[in-house]
Amino acid sequence: MNRKISLKRALALGLCLLMVLATATGAALAVETFTTSDECVEMIKELEGYRQMPYVGTDGKWYIGYGLACDPAAYPDGITPEEAEVLLRMHLVQDEQWVNDFLIQYGISVTQYQFDALISLTYTLGTQWINPDYRLCAYLINGIERYSETEVVNAIATWCHSGTTVLEHLVTRRLREAYLFLYGQYQNEGPERYGYIHYEPNGGKMENRTVFYPLGGTYGYLPVPELAGQSFIGWYNAGGVQVTGVEPVEESLALTARWSGGGSTPVTPPKDKPDYSSWVNPYKDVKNSDWFYTYVRELSCEKIIGGYLDGTFQPNNQLTTGEALKLLLVAATQSDPGNAPSGHWAGNYLSLAEGLGCVMPGELGNLDAPIDRLSIARIAAIAMGIQPVSGATPFVDVDDGYALALYEAGIITGDTNGSQRFYNPASGITRAEMSAIVSRVRNYAPANDPAVSGYITYGSKQYPVLQTVPVCQYNKDLFVRSGSWMYYNDPNYVTAIGIDVSSHQKEINWQKVAEAGVEFAMIRLGYRGYGAEGTLNMDPYFQQNLLGAMGAGIKVGVYFFSQAITSLEAAEEAQFVLNALGGIPLDYPVVYDWETVSADGARTKGLDNTVLTDCAITFCETVALAGYKPMIYYNLPVGYTHYQLDRLTAYDKWFAQYTSKNQPDMYYDYRIWQYTDSGSVPGIEGKVDMDIIFMPY
Repeated sequence: MNRKISLKRALALGLCLLMVLATATGAALAVETFTTSDECVEMIKELEGYRQMPYVGTDGKWYIGYGLACDPAAYPDGITPEEAEVLLRMHLVQDEQWVNDFLIQYGISVTQYQFDALISLTYTLGTQWINPDYRLCAYLINGIERYSETEVVNAIATWCHSGTTVLEHLVTRRLREAYLFLYGQYQNEGPERYGYIHYEPNGGKMENRTVFYPLGGTYGYLPVPELAGQSFIGWYNAGGVQVTGVEPVEESLALTARWSGGGSTPVTPPKDKPDYSSWVNPYKDVKNSDWFYTYVRELSCEKIIGGYLDGTFQPNNQLTTGEALKLLLVAATQSDPGNAPSGHWAGNYLSLAEGLGCVMPGELGNLDAPIDRLSIARIAAIAMGIQPVSGATPFVDVDDGYALALYEAGIITGDTNGSQRFYNPASGITRAEMSAIVSRVRNYAPANDPAVSGYITYGSKQYPVLQTVPVCQYNKDLFVRSGSWMYYNDPNYVTAIGIDVSSHQKEINWQKVAEAGVEFAMIRLGYRGYGAEGTLNMDPYFQQNLLGAMGAGIKVGVYFFSQAITSLEAAEEAQFVLNALGGIPLDYPVVYDWETVSADGARTKGLDNTVLTDCAITFCETVALAGYKPMIYYNLPVGYTHYQLDRLTAYDKWFAQYTSKNQPDMYYDYRIWQYTDSGSVPGIEGKVDMDIIFMPY
């Protein structure tokens, strides 16, 4: 941006500005705007540095004073600090106009110090950053409070380059500006709090080449660039040492990507799952009904594994260390160094494992010996760049960060026995088990972590994380299902199993239900019709179910199926519920159950999200005033795409999702999980919805 402006013109511009402000109407001043504070002016002066005489900048242009463009002929005797400050302040008038216009356009409220940080940034960038395609601009539009410190720091500090070269003075400046924006400190330690990695993709493509990390932690997940026809091996420093992300952040680094080549055979991962249906099974000991059949079929078609000369696959045979290294490393790194021409045939794979840090040099002495499952977990995780994680383990026989990380990634599953899960860490790995692991490694794609990315992926869309909404703290890996019963093996939580019923279950033997171990029941009290008239209706089995469950000693809550389209209708539904209860005390909540209906003519189609949220609040507040505990029921689409959850934080949630993996996916907190609609409970004919509550009422 050209900052050229004469001192005479600057003074005239200042007088004009004062006249405009003096004559502005009250309506024009109704929207709050800012001017640069004296503290910010001093900070800019410090960051720019004072130069008395004109000088040529790195861009070949002439500058003077505090980094302002000039005509050198206009300053034969230079400029005094006082004149330079006047020139600086006059230039800031235009920057203030740009920033204020942006904030007004999007209705963004900021503090004085946040405005000052944006001014300091604009002083060197101009309006370049005011583009929704850039993170800082997008964060401000979406609501800057939704993003973490590290995200904000990266959004500001990313503007530290000349071309692709990182300029250290800009790094210092941007980190100062970021900390000013975050904490209001004009003199701050921003440059001492963060280090960065500058990534050179070496011909590849990546979104952000310079990423900032808090000092004292570890780098964690490192970005993966893309290069057509090549497979990414890893990031390496100038000394040829690979950086995997487990290292502590102690200083700034420059890393270069390495790609497959130099004698290696590139291995291209499948983009779309190929059709293996025409595969002719050559193995007489592998049946279509075997749990490992699809994995063996995939890897056989891809010529990754094969059988024996006698036509068998021998799925229960244990792999040697050399065989396991080859299969795991080729799948994880997408490159194959090939068999060694001399020495042990797996020598190249051992060297690769040692180079990646999967094993220590000399750790694997006998490549022909069996390899244990715990070593498999460590080698696979490190080769894939998956960091070990801490926390409660799903396995009763091992507590290992790599095993837990691979379980969370869906690479290993272990075996279940009732409510317990085993990994058998000291056991060997069979050919069938390795086929499953290799297939999962090949098809692995890191899941989005909303806490890091700032967004939730649902369907094909991304939704910004609502920072004021509590996040779900349950460890998905600790869920184990046995039959219709779900267990959550976390000692920090007390859980209970429940059901929810309506007239669809008809007659229920509540005594048998209680004897089976059901501890609570959510009973439908009534519903509003789908049609235009939207009549209110009692569930014909409500009274019978309420009395039966209470008589059997089961704790009870109720729910109402809403199709309200106004707050007035929601209040009507709540009063309908209260009249039906007649003051009967309940152990569990009164639930607002609004669901989307696909039927033609459904009255709630296209209901505005604000109106829906208003309805939920009205219902909940009405039942709360009557002394009952309110709750809101939803599934993933209603929770993510319909409700404004940041307005509903005062109420407990009942979340519904049925998954074959028996793990809930909702990012935000909930108290009850409805985990199946196909449960089987003694005393109930047919299927029934089943629920688990965390911290029962």
